[in-house]
Amino acid sequence: MVETQLTVRSEQGLHARPADLFVRTVNRYKSDVWVRNVSTGSEAVNAKSILRVLSLGVYNGHVIHVSAKGVDESFAVREITRLVNSNFNESEQPES
Repeated sequence: MVETQLTVRSEQGLHARPADLFVRTVNRYKSDVWVRNVSTGSEAVNAKSILRVLSLGVYNGHVIHVSAKGVDESFAVREITRLVNSNFNESEQPES
């Protein structure tokens, strides 16, 4: 099992577009992936479910704990870490 803790810096937290990107990223991997909101003390939920991820109520500044277990666990956690640390690819979004 591979685990990490990350601070969410997106203004939207882990809602709407960031949550969608998070779940799409997780679903590219075969491993089981769980996420929990450390800041609120939530239980871990299946990170492949958009509804479960949204139910965590992750806001800007919250810390999340991500864990993965399976054949590509290290790749999954590495890519999730990259996504969160890049502020959900914010620089790739077109300006309004």
